[in-house]
Amino acid sequence: MPASKPGLHCLVYRIIATAGPWLSIVLLWTGVSLAIESGVCAASAQAVQSALDVPAQPSGSPTAVVGAELQERRVWTFDAGSGINVCIDNLFSGARLNGCEQIGPKEFRLLVAPEREPINPSPWYALRIRSSKPCEVTLRLAIATPKARPRAWASRDGRRWAMAPDSQWSGQPGDRECTIKVSIVPDPIYIASNHMIGIEELDAWSTRVAMESGVSVESIGRSTGGRPILAFTLNPQAPPDHVIVIGRQHPPEASGSVGLMKFIERLQQSDAALADFGRRFRVTVIPLVNPDGVHEGQWRCTLGGVDANRDWHAFSQPETRAVRDAILALAAQPGSRIHLLLDFHATDRDVLYTPAPGSAVEPAGFVQAWLDGVQARFPREKLESTASHNLDQWTFKRWAAETIKAPGVTVEFGSLTPHERIAAKARVFAEVMAEVLAAQVPSREAPKPRVPGRGDVVRPRDPGPTASPADRREPAQAPVDVPATVP
Repeated sequence: MPASKPGLHCLVYRIIATAGPWLSIVLLWTGVSLAIESGVCAASAQAVQSALDVPAQPSGSPTAVVGAELQERRVWTFDAGSGINVCIDNLFSGARLNGCEQIGPKEFRLLVAPEREPINPSPWYALRIRSSKPCEVTLRLAIATPKARPRAWASRDGRRWAMAPDSQWSGQPGDRECTIKVSIVPDPIYIASNHMIGIEELDAWSTRVAMESGVSVESIGRSTGGRPILAFTLNPQAPPDHVIVIGRQHPPEASGSVGLMKFIERLQQSDAALADFGRRFRVTVIPLVNPDGVHEGQWRCTLGGVDANRDWHAFSQPETRAVRDAILALAAQPGSRIHLLLDFHATDRDVLYTPAPGSAVEPAGFVQAWLDGVQARFPREKLESTASHNLDQWTFKRWAAETIKAPGVTVEFGSLTPHERIAAKARVFAEVMAEVLAAQVPSREAPKPRVPGRGDVVRPRDPGPTASPADRREPAQAPVDVPATVP
């Protein structure tokens, strides 16, 4: 049976998390009615948009977007026989599904294509599926690039994920298609090429961290699609010695977001290891540089069809211009110094890309001391780093070195590195960074006046020849503070 018309939509619901097997999910229906009639899930497009997490185009966004090829947002509805209807959709933020066709009673081919060609072979797909009655279906993923076949993950709620077991997945790089076998029920299931950490999650995290730290989240600009690019600054009371942290230039790289969040959460803390750093350094965080790309489920680019991490010279995109301008505004403040710029990403392994050899950055010894300090904390694991990655490309780290004259480091975490491991590494990265910066950057805290102690000779200040007799009196002895006992 051919797919239903694009105007016929279904799946009006709100997901809630409950315990259950790999592909189980519990559904809480919204007030919008849903009925399955004549093999088609019926609901108006307006109701779907308002009830699902597909926001309307933000106010102030352009009427025409040029560059990225957008997917069609819709529901595909099929008759699977025996009175079973199957619905597949991409009506949620972060989805990527470019086409769907039925090739057997319970077998479907899913088409996944990037937003432009050529493109980095890091494919992303994400969809939802449900049926009117329990059944098992086979999904055949046809991905545009043959170089990568990321294994499917599934979620009950779009937040907690589990990788498909071998019994339900087949596919290797170079295969024309990969196959997912799924037991589906009337309750919907998310299937994606990795964990999903989207706009909603990152915005909520930013708000929480900022509130806990007593600071506010602010917009530093807007994306091509009109979405705000948010930032906040930890330790605003510290001297203007800055660390800059950005993330998600590339949409699918959720592991990078995990690393960024755990890194910043460690810097939030004020224990003995971080107290000195918190008094002396401000940390500006821009967790989501490319919100449009994340929303559209794009593989690599902004809505303008440009790789943001190759745009740090042309600045053709509003996203990179907004981040650049925010950083330059900090650098232009009286007495301001930017000492480090970090850019969190994800790739096939954990690796750090450091400034190009011979880069004239300050503090000059920071990167090596940081790497050595981290390696000492993980003696059983070789910390991978290289200074020769993408030397001919205008990446954020290159711009940091050449324009800000400070170390720029790309922090990459493996897409399949367990999140617990990412968290552990990110915390150590933060602790060692704080220690090394505190040691290498001269303190600008106002020196505390020394209180005279026992045995000191206190000499009266000479008031000068023009002072009145009253000014020539002996000054009172300054009180002596007794240091508190340190437990």
